[in-house]
Amino acid sequence: MVSKEVTLDRPTEPLVTTYYRKFESSERYAVGDRAILRLVQQLPHNTDLDVVLLKVCIINDLYSTQIYSTFEMAQHIQSLNIDPELRRKSTNVVNAIAKARLGNKKRNCYSFATKYCSWHDQCNYPIFDKFVEAVILQYRRLDSFTSFRKQDLKDYGSYKRILTDFRTFYGLQRFTFKELDKFLWMYGREKFPNI
Repeated sequence: MVSKEVTLDRPTEPLVTTYYRKFESSERYAVGDRAILRLVQQLPHNTDLDVVLLKVCIINDLYSTQIYSTFEMAQHIQSLNIDPELRRKSTNVVNAIAKARLGNKKRNCYSFATKYCSWHDQCNYPIFDKFVEAVILQYRRLDSFTSFRKQDLKDYGSYKRILTDFRTFYGLQRFTFKELDKFLWMYGREKFPNI
């Protein structure tokens, strides 16, 4: 639940740049991001189970996504034949990865799925997590930058539209989704430390 007492600054270019730089100046985060990017650039396809498993494990560990059945998640991703979907920039691929059977349970691994796809195409797949959600919901409450329900954030097509509307409303079109990801996450982590 987002607290009504949390005050957020208007997301201007200087504010986004400040928090983006904070992310980039953190060795833990910047080096981790470079490691994932290097891995995905060298192994871009998702057809070989060993390659998918390696990417699942690294993204899961560095982003703390709590996928405890990494092997099953890798099998799930491999079975979906996602490479053509990623090339088409399909938002459906995120929702397909998110709905996984891990062990005996169906799980919604939405945050992980956004991260997995984002690393394959940072320009077209923004990342979702609890800090981003808190910031986006608070800006909606403060400025009504677009109309949506909270559950719309968990449908990837809707989520991407919401972030596009956010970027347009605040005049942040010069920032990529990846740059906005870093701003929203760092800012959300600072403003909502207890979620």
